[in-house]
Amino acid sequence: MKFLESFILGIPYLFLKKIPYAWLAAVIFWSRPPVLSSALLAVVLLGLLAMLWQRKAWEAKITREQHRGGARLYIDRPHAPRLYQLRNLALLLLASGLLAWLLNGRLALSGWQWFFLLAGFMLLYKDTLLLGATVTYILTDQGVGIHFIPGHVDYRLFFKYHEIRQAARKRLPRPQPPHWELITPVRFPQEGVLLSAKNRNGFSQQMQGELFLAPTDIEAFLERIAPRVFIPREPLEAPSP
Repeated sequence: MKFLESFILGIPYLFLKKIPYAWLAAVIFWSRPPVLSSALLAVVLLGLLAMLWQRKAWEAKITREQHRGGARLYIDRPHAPRLYQLRNLALLLLASGLLAWLLNGRLALSGWQWFFLLAGFMLLYKDTLLLGATVTYILTDQGVGIHFIPGHVDYRLFFKYHEIRQAARKRLPRPQPPHWELITPVRFPQEGVLLSAKNRNGFSQQMQGELFLAPTDIEAFLERIAPRVFIPREPLEAPSP
């Protein structure tokens, strides 16, 4: 099992994000002998399953290596608001339908081929823009694990509790402070939890500032880490105009 975890986690996420090009080829060659298009669709499906497997493998690795079982494991997978996702999907389908109607018959592709080509490629290639970034927070009895996919790369982070100076509930000011690193499903959440590092250089070379998280339940998140991390009791700042 550890070998399989290491294998799937060793595949660069950037490599897996090449599957939209297999989708393009599958749609283009749809009217040809079905063997080629079926093989390309299988590549797309395998790529999507590998992405999901990576997420599950990372969670299993963190749980095994960073959780001794002294407290209940806390896993949070926040997502962008459903209305935001539905609106973007509706706009994508509308734009793809209009372009498919205009391009019908061009390059020997039918209107339906153009529709699936455009809609599928954008959904696979720009999924984080349309649906929000993929985020997972894991609170173990040893520290905070974060899996963040804002685009074509993923970040797998883990910080021990003794590395965290404090965790405070904050509103996101406008403009965003330059030393804040947003690890959230959407670009501008209203409020969240700001993690500050004890090290003046930040948590790591990748994350040199303070980390702004957006848990699904902020109070539950803070309550879970309160025994191990200092949490200042201060009023929320009013959002900047």
